[in-house]
Amino acid sequence: MKRMIWYEWKRIWGSRLTQFAVLGCALFLAFSVFSNIRLISETDADGQKVTGLEAVQVQKENRKEVTLDQETVDAVVDEYLAYTEDPATSSDDRDLAYLSEEMYVKWYLPNLPVLHLIDGAYRAYPEQRNDPMRDVFLQSRGKDFSEARKERVWENLENAVSLGEITEEEADWWDTKDDAVGEMSYVYNRAWWEIINSASLTILVMLVVCIGTAPVFAGEYQSKCDSLLLSMRYGKSRLILAKLTSSFLFTTVVYWGCMGLFTGIYLAVLGTDGWNLPVQALGENVSISYDLTSIQACGLVLAMGYVLTLGLAGVVLLLSSLMKNPYGVVITSVLFLCVPLFLSLNEGGYVWKHLLGLLPEKIADFGFWSYMVYRIGGLTVTWPAAAMIVNGVCAVLLSGLAYGFFRSHQVNK
Repeated sequence: MKRMIWYEWKRIWGSRLTQFAVLGCALFLAFSVFSNIRLISETDADGQKVTGLEAVQVQKENRKEVTLDQETVDAVVDEYLAYTEDPATSSDDRDLAYLSEEMYVKWYLPNLPVLHLIDGAYRAYPEQRNDPMRDVFLQSRGKDFSEARKERVWENLENAVSLGEITEEEADWWDTKDDAVGEMSYVYNRAWWEIINSASLTILVMLVVCIGTAPVFAGEYQSKCDSLLLSMRYGKSRLILAKLTSSFLFTTVVYWGCMGLFTGIYLAVLGTDGWNLPVQALGENVSISYDLTSIQACGLVLAMGYVLTLGLAGVVLLLSSLMKNPYGVVITSVLFLCVPLFLSLNEGGYVWKHLLGLLPEKIADFGFWSYMVYRIGGLTVTWPAAAMIVNGVCAVLLSGLAYGFFRSHQVNK
């Protein structure tokens, strides 16, 4: 059996198209990382705009760890308002947050992520949607930060109900789940933010998997070797299992190889700072109700991408067992992968949104700010959990169907 798996493994990797696809994917991911790093910009203490690694260094120096307990929140709000009221440090320019240019550069910009978190908790929608931060802080001065954050969470839940994303019962479930979210904190976390917000690049890996696994069965039909293989001693059992096993091994190696390279470069260049921050700090969004740290959120996104890629591999293997030409399999798989990308989760009803969210390529639309959940009887699970369960089951069932179709097809036709 091991020799069969090794033989099928070598056959997958023997394709020039597969080799070029894997190499191209790895190079593109590396290029994307370095391009994103070059685009990072920041204003230094002298008011000069810097980019790339120099900007990263400025962020590391400016964004020290802050725990947003009530005392710290009150102190930050009071300090900002004091600056806006002091003639020596204030201005009438809204673009400078009503601060002098010097204070804007030296105090406001370094503290901007923390100010955004506080503002996100205190800003009521839609009443204060367009109000400047100064006015929001003036109206909320001394207000309990945790209670204000809870109000924003409930506002977002009500909005999700009105949009048909969740039901009222699911909103209550999230409200209870949100109670587990602990105290907010913030520190430099650029690497984790970049990794989590680049989940859509998983689709590129999925495309490589389509190319690599498409010929597994269809290639035998095309070369007319199917009758020979099925007439062998283990042609209808172990050989098919070896093909399926090598296909999933290929998927695993390609996914973790490419995403490991992608993640490793970010962490090596930008650093691992902020690994234990709450996920709310990554997007500067206090309304996120997932109780996760940065490293846990990153692990969840990578694991979700892997299982969804396995689900897609199951689809490709099934198509390969049904179609007689590998190129037809590739074209059909790419259409299955790409067409749903143009279908919006913001349109349609409850059922449409939830069915669409289970497709592998919809990892591109996933964000921790989404409240979409799935209910089966009395069990409620989050979007990532449901997507992984469904795609994991599909990977098994569809590969089983592929096994049956290839084993029982009529070779004399």
